[in-house]
Amino acid sequence: MATKHHATANYKDLMDIGFPEHTAKDIIQRAKKIAIENFNRDSQADKNVIKLDKSPFDNRRLGIAPTEIVEELIGFSLSGVLESEKEDG
Repeated sequence: MATKHHATANYKDLMDIGFPEHTAKDIIQRAKKIAIENFNRDSQADKNVIKLDKSPFDNRRLGIAPTEIVEELIGFSLSGVLESEKEDG
């Protein structure tokens, strides 16, 4: 059976695997910043796409970031770790 890949992660996901709260929130904040930079770069490059005014992650109150970017920052995959945490909990 294929594991379900989460498109986004939040700081509580990172805390569940052992990161301190402040560190987890910092990682999410960094990942959001990278997502916004990627969005801005990609939206300028592709002229044939319906344009959004800004990245969906460009919102201070939004506490999620793309899992793929979070994984790049922390250096390992969250998919297996988060699934095993949910099964244990």
